[in-house]
Amino acid sequence: MVMHPTVLHIANWYPNPWNPNEGNFIHEQVRVLREEVPGAVMAVQVRPNKRKIAEVRRVELEPGTNGYFCLSRFHRGRLGEFLSTFLLLYALFREKFWRYDILHVHIAQPLLSQMHLWKWLIGKPIIMTEHWSAYHYGFHLPDGPAKRRMGRPFRQGFPLLAVSQSLLDDIAAFAGQEDVNGHVVPNVVPFHGASEATNAVPVLFSANRWVPIKRPIPMLQGLALAAERGTRFELVLGGDGELVGEMRALVADSALAERTTFAGWMKKDEIAHQLARSDANLFNSDHETFSIACAEALGAGVPLVGPYIPAVAEYAGPDDWQQLDDGSNPEDWAQAITLFADRHKRGEIDRAAIARSAAQRFSPSALREAYRNVLDAALEGQNGSRHAPLGTSRNRTGRS
Repeated sequence: MVMHPTVLHIANWYPNPWNPNEGNFIHEQVRVLREEVPGAVMAVQVRPNKRKIAEVRRVELEPGTNGYFCLSRFHRGRLGEFLSTFLLLYALFREKFWRYDILHVHIAQPLLSQMHLWKWLIGKPIIMTEHWSAYHYGFHLPDGPAKRRMGRPFRQGFPLLAVSQSLLDDIAAFAGQEDVNGHVVPNVVPFHGASEATNAVPVLFSANRWVPIKRPIPMLQGLALAAERGTRFELVLGGDGELVGEMRALVADSALAERTTFAGWMKKDEIAHQLARSDANLFNSDHETFSIACAEALGAGVPLVGPYIPAVAEYAGPDDWQQLDDGSNPEDWAQAITLFADRHKRGEIDRAAIARSAAQRFSPSALREAYRNVLDAALEGQNGSRHAPLGTSRNRTGRS
């Protein structure tokens, strides 16, 4: 085994000159992982440009971090896959990949769509990390050649890191592969610590990019019902998105009008400040691969209110999560809010215990230890037979 391995991180999503916020969560995860195992980072991406056939640019994104970008009108489909492959190979040789012990690719599609053609050329262990919820929906593709191609990287036997077992299961189903050699290594979660609850009337908070998949309308309808029935609470809504106008109209015409604040898009420190003065974090997605927002709330000692989601259930339970049966049913929301308000009134919420539990599970040191175990197994040729403390190396049938 290599005593001091080095890793070349290869990111398809990463902050760049066109979008400085793109892939921020990958940037944070790579930063923490590099504290455990030294290495370098490069971004590789084919970006849309209607005026260009294929123009390659090499850009220094940070000191020691280069981005390789191909601007092209052919950024989608098979041509996009082959452009991504050629760009990746070009970048690997420019970065002298042979100096590193392991290649760690963050987001397999489309960089690894043709890896079966070139993996023999590289001759290095490859690790993949996935975050993408699109696997849950099968990328809305019918069964056929495109879907089989996209599942190909996960049939090569290389270790796959995902932010939840739920995502690993989705990828295995998408790839038609029982064993995807999977390991759970969660996202990096901001920790703020628990503040003491001082609100006589509970403050409910939710920040999101308000799009249909987040289902804010039935949530607000349920909150309005609870307010009409006498449940006391204040509501703070952060974020933007296509549904904000409809949300504002609903609030203005309901019992929520005098108790709701729209905070707009919130910076990280603003979210942390609001969590410190909030009593519950609301969510109503129909699916999540992890939910940094929920994990961040728990890290601040703030319990959750929302429907059952498998990925969230991997780290939250009855003590810190007021569940409801059907997030699309306003009546279920009204009942859940009333039950939570009663728990708050009785002083049953232990914010310090919630924050401690989250810190133990999502601490950077635990994440780094889990990552090191996967690297050791890859270098030893064990293909993930050693389990990471934070997660699993289980396939869909539950075998190790």
